[in-house]
Amino acid sequence: MTCVCYVCLGALLLMSSLAMAAEQQPPEFAALFHVAFDGTAAPDVPNAGVTTAGAETLKYVEEGRLGKAANFVERGCVEYRGIPPINPQSGAIELWVKAAHPREEMEDHCYLQMLKGDKSAGVEIKFTHVEMSYEVAMWGRGKKHRRYGWTFAQDKWMQIVVTWETADPDVSGLRLYTNGHETGYPTAYQAIEAPEMLRVGCKSPEEGFFAKAAIDEVCIYNRSLSASQVKALYESGNAPLPQKVASLRERIKRDDATQAERRDKLFNSKLGIIHGRNTSLLNWPDSAYVPLRIPVPTPIHETELEKTDLSQYAVLIVPGGGGLNLTEPNKEALLRYVREGGGYVGICGGGVSAHKAGLIEAESYQFGAQGSVFVKIKPHPVTEGCMLTELLFPHAKGPLWVAKEVPDQEVIIVFKVGNPPLPTFAHTIVRKLGKGRVVAFSGHPESSAETRNFFRNAVLWAAKIIGQPPDTPPKTTATR
Repeated sequence: MTCVCYVCLGALLLMSSLAMAAEQQPPEFAALFHVAFDGTAAPDVPNAGVTTAGAETLKYVEEGRLGKAANFVERGCVEYRGIPPINPQSGAIELWVKAAHPREEMEDHCYLQMLKGDKSAGVEIKFTHVEMSYEVAMWGRGKKHRRYGWTFAQDKWMQIVVTWETADPDVSGLRLYTNGHETGYPTAYQAIEAPEMLRVGCKSPEEGFFAKAAIDEVCIYNRSLSASQVKALYESGNAPLPQKVASLRERIKRDDATQAERRDKLFNSKLGIIHGRNTSLLNWPDSAYVPLRIPVPTPIHETELEKTDLSQYAVLIVPGGGGLNLTEPNKEALLRYVREGGGYVGICGGGVSAHKAGLIEAESYQFGAQGSVFVKIKPHPVTEGCMLTELLFPHAKGPLWVAKEVPDQEVIIVFKVGNPPLPTFAHTIVRKLGKGRVVAFSGHPESSAETRNFFRNAVLWAAKIIGQPPDTPPKTTATR
């Protein structure tokens, strides 16, 4: 009865989340506003009622990305009023900048600003001398959100893309990209009021903070993009806007279809979550699985492992805490389950339990860090969708591992702690063991929007839904 109850709860939560998603279905990808600056400051996406000021004195350089570009190196400021309102819940801005100043510049340079008439809400993209890099800020409704980048280039064309999202947990927050790669620290975002005007080339004619750069192709889009879609936008290069938009629409459709297929396979799989004396489920109510986008797993007490038919589960999840109290028979039950094709995903204390049960091979060391720690990311299906090579990962005193060199075991996330000749400490270890798969996290991927995808990817990979040869079907064991 308990198993059936949790399957029903999972189905109800899924139906609820899908209904909400249907209500918030994003619009077809389109450009709301676009200025190519190819010898003119006039917008080339039809926008009735848009008025332009300052364009009559604007100069152009011949060496734009494709044709000419606006010359804001000395001064210059173009203002557009009556622009189409942005989507405050989900959107993107793209512009190309060629800075004429060094990174060590001692003043800010504003590239683009969008404002409400009373300045109570707005968007600003600029070079900030404090961080010596690009920055985006969005403010409104008493909140201000900033994201600083880690990149800057002088005398070189750089694509800057800003995305914001409130509904889709996979791409939520305020994000900054340069040349197709995400940059900067994770930043949350709450919807602001839609700005009414756009200014390019300065903060304002009175305040100055001129761009001191050439600017080419400013475009505002009606919905957010994922990291891989931003990269595709960058790789579209100098293609005309209609061609870029059409290409991105097709890419978004393919991505949505892939995600839907994965979701269907995952929700037709049965998951278990192991708890016990030191591993509580208080932080894992049924509602917690909605933003994680996985089905509600069936609870299994640690003392019942050897008595339970574990083969019915595609993946077993072991959450954080003090780890499992494993008897030798229960260790053998877990090993047998994985070797025969099961998946295991351990978080913090669950990773410790994976080590104790022999699911991963490593030396383990204590690490008392509490909070977020820097890690380095390596390409793998579990880290799919992350364009950052480094990020802050939520941590709660999980261990440091030095992984042993054994077949089919790999370190995919590494702690950025210590200096050579100290060993490389593993944060996340993945392993193919027999017919099964293991993912052991030292930290808590479920605890932040920036790392949440790692947890779902880990479940997908452990269930063999991703990272499979095309002709190998995943294991599905749902009881519907």
